[in-house]
Amino acid sequence: MKKTAFVFPGQSSQRIGMLTDLYRESERVRHTFEEASDAVGLDIARICLEGHHGSLQDISISAPVIVTAGIATFRHLQSQFGITPAVMAGHSLGEYTALACAGVFTLEEVLPAVVFRSRLAQRVMEEEQGVMTVITKLNISEVEELCRHMRRRGGKVWTSCLNAESQVCVGGREADLEILEQKVLKMGGSLRRLIGNAPYHTPLMSTMIEEFGNYLQSCQLRTPQFPVVANVSTRPYTAFSIIDNLLLQLQHSVKWHHTIDYIQRQHIHTFIELGSGQILSRLLRQHSKTIEIYNYETAADRNRLASSLSQLAEVSA
Repeated sequence: MKKTAFVFPGQSSQRIGMLTDLYRESERVRHTFEEASDAVGLDIARICLEGHHGSLQDISISAPVIVTAGIATFRHLQSQFGITPAVMAGHSLGEYTALACAGVFTLEEVLPAVVFRSRLAQRVMEEEQGVMTVITKLNISEVEELCRHMRRRGGKVWTSCLNAESQVCVGGREADLEILEQKVLKMGGSLRRLIGNAPYHTPLMSTMIEEFGNYLQSCQLRTPQFPVVANVSTRPYTAFSIIDNLLLQLQHSVKWHHTIDYIQRQHIHTFIELGSGQILSRLLRQHSKTIEIYNYETAADRNRLASSLSQLAEVSA
C-alpha cells in the first residue's frame, strides 16, 4: 500500500443514520458504540441511528458521537485491512479522534474529555454570544482582511478554520459576525451559519483555557503511536506538546489547508477519511487533483478501497 494519511472530520459531520450499515455489519463497531455509551452515559447507537436533528446540534452530544464514529471506523479498517497510517490528522474536534486512534487517549478517556470541552464551550457561547459561519467563494486573504478591518473598529471576529483556498470559517460575537456576513455577501461570497456551534478556534475561548488545561493535566496522556499533525502548528505532535497543542487549538485557527500541504510534502498523496460523511474528502478534492481519496462509511466506499488494495497487491506480487 502507498503511504497513506488517515483523516478525521469534526463538527458538522454528524447526521441521523450515520454508520448505520457498518454498525449492523460489524460486531467490532457495535462493541465500540457500547464502550462509548458506557463512557459518557449516552446511548450512542440510538443517537446515531435513530436520533433527531435537535440532539445532534447539541455539541455536548454530537462531540462524543463524532469521535466514536471515527474510532469505530478506524478499528474496523485495522481489523479488515491492517493498514498502518504514515500520518494522521483531524479537523478541529477530529484531532481528538486522531489522537485517540494514535493511542494518546483511550476511548474511555477521550469521550469524557470532549464532552467536558463542549460544555465549557457552550458556556463561552452563551456568555460571549459566540457563533460560527462558513464562508465560500472568497479566498483566505480576503476573509482575513475583513476580520482585521472589523477588529480595528472594535469588532470581535476571527478566521477560525482555514479549510481551503476558497472556504473559511469565521467565529466571533454574533452581532459583529452579522455585519461581516453582510460584507461577505456584497463581495460575492456565500455563507452558511453553523447552528449551535461555539466560536471555537478564536480568542473568545480563552476564558476556558485554565479549566480545560487542568482537566487535560489529570488525564494519562501517552506518546502517539503514529504521527498526528497538529491543527495549529501543522507539525506532528510529540509526547511533550499534547496539552499545549490542544489548548492552542481552542484559541487559534485550524490550519487545515496548510496541514494537507504539509502531508503532501511528506510524499503522501493517498488519504482515507474515517468517521461519517465526506466533508474532508470534498476539501481534499478542492485542494489538489493529484490526491487519491477513499471513504469508509458505506459498503460501496469500502469495496472501492478493497479493490484498490487488491490491485496494488497484484502489482507487487
